[in-house]
Amino acid sequence: MLSKKWMRSGEEPRLKDMLNDPIIELVMARDNLNANDVWQVVNQAKSQINQIECNAA
Repeated sequence: MLSKKWMRSGEEPRLKDMLNDPIIELVMARDNLNANDVWQVVNQAKSQINQIECNAA
């Protein structure tokens, strides 16, 4: 169950916490994914954003 602090506007759970949620784990398993798959995409996106920002500077 989510903590009440996540019910207030402006605060969101960390991705790390969400990926450890049992329901999220079940959905990912259904889709044949795991947390490492998600982190790989996140890191790839971060890398692309950094590259775009460096090229724009």
